[in-house]
Amino acid sequence: MIEERDCKRLEIAKHNLQKIALICKVSTIVIVIMYIFNEILSTFPPLNANEPFTFYFDFNFLIILFNLAVMYILKILRFKVTKSNIGKIEKFINGYVTILILIGAFVSLLDRELYNQLMIYTLLVLTCSSFLLLHLKQLVVSLIISITVLIIGLFILGGYNPEFKHQVIYLLTLLPISYYISKSHFYSYNRSLQLQTNLLREAEITRELTKKLREANRQLELQASLDPLTKLFNRRAFNDYLKEIKNKVTEEPIHLSAIMIDVDCFKLYNDTYGHLEGDIVLERLGKVLSNIADEYGCFASRWGGEEFVILMVNQTKEVADSLCQTVIKEVRNLAINHRVSHVDSFITVSIGAYSEKIMNESQILHCINQADLALYHVKENGRKNYIHLNNDFYFEGAYRKG
Repeated sequence: MIEERDCKRLEIAKHNLQKIALICKVSTIVIVIMYIFNEILSTFPPLNANEPFTFYFDFNFLIILFNLAVMYILKILRFKVTKSNIGKIEKFINGYVTILILIGAFVSLLDRELYNQLMIYTLLVLTCSSFLLLHLKQLVVSLIISITVLIIGLFILGGYNPEFKHQVIYLLTLLPISYYISKSHFYSYNRSLQLQTNLLREAEITRELTKKLREANRQLELQASLDPLTKLFNRRAFNDYLKEIKNKVTEEPIHLSAIMIDVDCFKLYNDTYGHLEGDIVLERLGKVLSNIADEYGCFASRWGGEEFVILMVNQTKEVADSLCQTVIKEVRNLAINHRVSHVDSFITVSIGAYSEKIMNESQILHCINQADLALYHVKENGRKNYIHLNNDFYFEGAYRKG
């Protein structure tokens, strides 16, 4: 509530500064036009009336100076309305209103014949009431000061006569009229500002809900693409990634490395330790492969059961070899006991890798099939190592630990 009140004060201050700038410009232009008009009348005698039209430009020149000073403060100094200076700006606005209305009072006193009684004063009071958003205190204080000056001045110039009584009644009537106009304007602006605030708040809520909805949809899409146990990408996401690779191949050739990974003797592990323990092993392996995939910038997916696949695009054979070695090392570092394994006392993996320059779509599946063939070869020849084949079907190297 306090923040909303502060925002309203800031908006009202900005509105008043804009209107003050407008009043200064318009009043300055009007005074200059009146001066030019007066000069034209004095230059051409046929246009003169029986009584010469007198324009007191010397006094009105002070009004122009006042307007220029105010415009200098608003434009050149570039007043910026903030919470830290809102109090000073409100005092500036109060001072402007008081001085402007006092100027109107003095002009009405000095130029009564030209301006017909209190015309200038009334015009400025109604202008402030209609254009500026003023609180009761701001308006009444300025009016009381100016009306007091006017009453004293009128009494000194004309004495206590019937005209003076009418003028006092007029001024006292002007006070509630200007207050009513100002209050109506203030109420109308408040309603407009409140409506705008409500619309902005609703728009912000809508944006926030839309953002949350998009995030929820993104999470749902992500969950639909992830294997619930290992948190690696599932076969659906794997197929989508293959489509992306196929699209790339249509634009330019790529270098693809397919890496197939299988957990050694995992059926024996499940039979010995139970499927719940087996799921824990797959979950830990999934975390290891996810971290390695992030490190190497590649795609890791659960192929099915205890098998996984990694795809690397536009990476060298040396990088693929390094990834295979890292997988074997990190799985070994898990130190998960597997006493019934035929190859080690801990959980190990076998890896088959194949790299090829892909020129067309058919070569993609060929690359994956060759990696699967390489994995089969590793499993038939002792397990817990990796073999990396190239497109000439030669064994490029093997890594064996222990």
